Amino acid sequence: MRDGFVEPDFLMAILAKSADRSEHNIPETLARHTWLVVTKVAELAKIRPDLTVVANTADLWHLLYWGCFLHDFGKATGGFQQQLQGVSWNGHRHEVISLVFLDWIAANFPKHQQAWLSAAIASHHRDRGIIQEKYVVDSVLAEAWSTFDLTHVPLMWRWLTEYANQWIGLLGLDAVGVRPLQFPNADQAIQHVQTDACSRIRYWLCQYYRLKQVFDDQPAHAPVPLLILLRGLTTTADHMASAHLAAIPQPIQENWQALAKRILNADQQPYSHQQQSADAHNTSCLLIAPTGSGKTEAALYWALGEGEQPVPRIFYALPFQASMNAMFDRLRQPAKGFGEQAVGLQHGRALQVLYLRLLESENGLDSRTAAEGERWERNINSLHARPLKVFSPYQMLKALFQIKGFEAILSDYAQARFIFDEIHAYEPQRLALIICLINYLSEHFAATFFVMSATFPTIIREHLANALGRHQVIHASASLFQAFARHQLQLLDGELISASSIEHIVNDFKAGKQVLVCANTVRRSQTILALLRDAGVAESDLLLIHSRFTMKDRSALEQRVVQRCQLGLDQPEPFILITTQVIEVSLNIDLDTLYSDPAPLEALLQRFGRVNRSRKKGIVPVHVFREPRDGQGVYGRSKDPKQQGRIVQVTLSELEKHNGEIIDESMIDQWLDTIYADAILAKQWQDEYQKIYDNAQWIAHNLRPFESDKTTEDQFDELFDNVDVIPQSLVQTYLDLLNNHEYVESSRYFVGISKQKYAQFKQNGLILALEDAALKHPRWIINLPYSSESGLSFEQTTTDDDWS
Repeated sequence: MRDGFVEPDFLMAILAKSADRSEHNIPETLARHTWLVVTKVAELAKIRPDLTVVANTADLWHLLYWGCFLHDFGKATGGFQQQLQGVSWNGHRHEVISLVFLDWIAANFPKHQQAWLSAAIASHHRDRGIIQEKYVVDSVLAEAWSTFDLTHVPLMWRWLTEYANQWIGLLGLDAVGVRPLQFPNADQAIQHVQTDACSRIRYWLCQYYRLKQVFDDQPAHAPVPLLILLRGLTTTADHMASAHLAAIPQPIQENWQALAKRILNADQQPYSHQQQSADAHNTSCLLIAPTGSGKTEAALYWALGEGEQPVPRIFYALPFQASMNAMFDRLRQPAKGFGEQAVGLQHGRALQVLYLRLLESENGLDSRTAAEGERWERNINSLHARPLKVFSPYQMLKALFQIKGFEAILSDYAQARFIFDEIHAYEPQRLALIICLINYLSEHFAATFFVMSATFPTIIREHLANALGRHQVIHASASLFQAFARHQLQLLDGELISASSIEHIVNDFKAGKQVLVCANTVRRSQTILALLRDAGVAESDLLLIHSRFTMKDRSALEQRVVQRCQLGLDQPEPFILITTQVIEVSLNIDLDTLYSDPAPLEALLQRFGRVNRSRKKGIVPVHVFREPRDGQGVYGRSKDPKQQGRIVQVTLSELEKHNGEIIDESMIDQWLDTIYADAILAKQWQDEYQKIYDNAQWIAHNLRPFESDKTTEDQFDELFDNVDVIPQSLVQTYLDLLNNHEYVESSRYFVGISKQKYAQFKQNGLILALEDAALKHPRWIINLPYSSESGLSFEQTTTDDDWS
């Protein structure tokens, strides 16, 4: 007996997993695997008992238990047992064979629940369409069933009738509504399966298929959330059991005051907007507060509330990978966060970050051990196990686009608390997708949202308010906005790369200041680095960071930035940080002054927020150049040359009214409303937003379980304008790592470029395919200069479409 499990000795010959896919490299019996699955169901039920509210039935866990108990019965067939030994079973599906055993418990359930059980069992690996296409004719079903040893049928009956009811009590599932069942006459039940299996499988498949007809004909009455939860939780429990996750990490339960005590110094008190956020624990919120005024803390206080109940899931969404990585590190700190076991990270390059954190850990892991740890951490994230996850909103959109496994994603999001930081950072089209999903999760899965920003123009606030429904708007106090006055706006003639501008920057540096220089494109940032070198600034006093570095170099640069200018640093030494948009909403740094290309006000405010963040420097100047005004191909893109960069031009017009003034952050929303009142801008924004939102609403309205959507998967892929390439100078290092089986380390040598740039370079012969025996798919080499100081240079090209 281990973990309460008693092996049915009469069933030990029937396996669920081969040795290479089992714990300790020992084949796993069907009974053992099933026990592990229902154990995970019990753990999920204990953590999330109130999912019955979302499902709109008190029988959710009852259905899940009995569906999971039967889900792998079909593995007892000889075809599957031989498949474990490497013998083909002609692509047959064990979950289809499992359906025949549903007859043994069906009488305990009303007819509609029988159909739900058939769906939970038949769908736990493949979509409905795949199953339906495979088993069109009865002869195929007969072939699948033909290898079932009929002498095993009584053994399956004995296992079900002697163990299934008993396990309910052992696992404490009776506390969440799981009930023991009555079974039919043994001889008749066994004979029924032995003689009539194919027709009964066909019957249950038809019950499953008819659910689609309910979706199509009576969508208002279709139990979509319930069936999403049934499939999502079944697959989640199955995958957790298969991965041998010892225990699901416990949800976070802590009083918000306890967290505040850990975060704040003894002489500090929470701000009023933080207290209001904690008090609004049970509803969605919009928070408007100055940059650096503790919005993150306010959001966490909101998520925790009084700590009376555990919070099953918290998701913290940020727009940039650098900011996600920084928040991940912050929240994992035991002293001021929640510890490593509670916090996960999920974005496009998360595996490299997890790997790096393991390498940097106090355990002193080598690269291979760290890679093993990274794989396990990635498994835990993919298994929806971490109670707090830092992630990109694009991970959420997988559910809206019905990417394979979306039911498990939505199940994880049910009754979750979502924190969105700096939501204005998304362009109208992507914002429309995010707000549509917020609306869907709020309406159908009882999720609540805390959306915070220093700026909420009316044009965005109105759309958010409609999506959230009932919500509370929280403003930081007027006195706090006044207390956070720290910047004086100074508009400068000319542009950032002129000789006079470089002279201004150098003079501030020589005066002992830490200077932030923000360019709108990578090429301009690289040009500024070269100009400052030419002006005599030492290499040790210059640092450039943008998106076209390898992950390895980018991580090292971020660490250097934090070391030089992190918030609260005593006696920082003067230096010049040159960057692009990657600095907006990212590292918690504090410099003395800023020189920036012209940009939309929201972007400028984020750049301002990296200067005098601590407010200990009095009022400091932030410089914005008046040129160029065309958006530089970054902002205000338009096929009409007359409209290009209009957002920049209108922003500059508004800034002219306040040139030389100390910025009153409480007035920023009014500035933004004035900017977006421009007729052309307002129409552009609304047209772009509404077109995508209406399409997303249609997708959400037609979202159905059991069917991932290849069409929308392709649309999802189009959201990501990135191709990974390997600079020519790093190819040999990359290959050496591959040949040494250091796969995660090797992936840190990629640089991301846009799809448009990739196509241009490929046409010009600058992209080559790298094929190697260690690679499953070819990688792409880019034959352009790269250095760890400047990144990938596009100096041979005439335009710069990659700007971050």
